[in-house]
Amino acid sequence: MTPSGGFAGSPARGPSFGVILARVVAFTILLGVAALVFWLAVFTVPILMVIGLAGYLYFRFKMARHGGRFGSVTVRHFRR
Repeated sequence: MTPSGGFAGSPARGPSFGVILARVVAFTILLGVAALVFWLAVFTVPILMVIGLAGYLYFRFKMARHGGRFGSVTVRHFRR
């Protein structure tokens, strides 16, 4: 701006309609992907935790019933 309050040159033009539309579409796609990843994590993590707990409990009960043997694998604890 000039000291008198006018513009020194022509005012800058904003982005065109096509650029605005492309930005909105890109933002919408990225927001959709982020939402999909979030809900996939929300539903997958508890299921994996339950599966892990079931596997752990199965292993512990199998070890307790068969005297420390798990199939053909013998689990040993070494002291140092």
